[in-house]
Amino acid sequence: MQLRKICIITIVGIAVTAALFLFVRTSYAQPALVVHAGAGIRPPLDELGKAFEKKTGVRVDYNYKGSGCLLADICFSKTGDAYIPGELFYIEQAHKRGFIAKSRTVAQMAAVVIVQKGNPKDIRSIKDLTRPNLRVGLGDAEAVAVGRAANECLVKAGILKQVEENVVMSALNVVELGIGVKLKHLDAAIVWDATAHLFEDDVERIDVPDKWRVDCPVPVGILTFSAQPEVAERYMDFLASKDAAKVFAKHGYGVAEKTASEEKKS
Repeated sequence: MQLRKICIITIVGIAVTAALFLFVRTSYAQPALVVHAGAGIRPPLDELGKAFEKKTGVRVDYNYKGSGCLLADICFSKTGDAYIPGELFYIEQAHKRGFIAKSRTVAQMAAVVIVQKGNPKDIRSIKDLTRPNLRVGLGDAEAVAVGRAANECLVKAGILKQVEENVVMSALNVVELGIGVKLKHLDAAIVWDATAHLFEDDVERIDVPDKWRVDCPVPVGILTFSAQPEVAERYMDFLASKDAAKVFAKHGYGVAEKTASEEKKS
């Protein structure tokens, strides 16, 4: 009888150990979400990725580049779970190619001018970027969303050609422009307000008048070739949540114009 009891306990112990091993193995087998994201949105996304992992147990791996460069990556590799460019234009381009299953906006940005701390060149408005001998930085309009926005601002103001004569940097991501002004390689640059917030201790911000300003929603798109679309949608909804809005606001972003009821479906 004693031997039988020992055998039963042993068998139960083995079964419990095997079940625990299987549970742990399954838990760690959950693949990470792969998210292609604009480099300028990195600060809030890094924080939100950690919060999402803490909430769900799913790690978020980001591929940060200029929005246009990311679209090229997606076209070539057809891998990943979500795409977060800095402008709706790139989501629309991805949608036309059949890459987007569903999308929604989660935050808002606006183009602003930043200058060196103390404003030694006495730049007071976007019009001042036409003055001779200024070193101006813009984003590459073919590769990064802020470059397209800057061009649109300058076209609205009627000064694109004049400012282009002063451009000494065509950046592949918006953070390069902030660093350029911070290190005094540039006298001024057009960046997102959220980027100005990131460098607020090292640069000064000059707002663009409403009539010339370009506002830009931050969209999230679920990729049609995602291996885990349900988890990707959960991540997208998390970024559109009130808790996420607080994180975006902390990093200088505005509230998204579109609500959950306005999300787009293909």
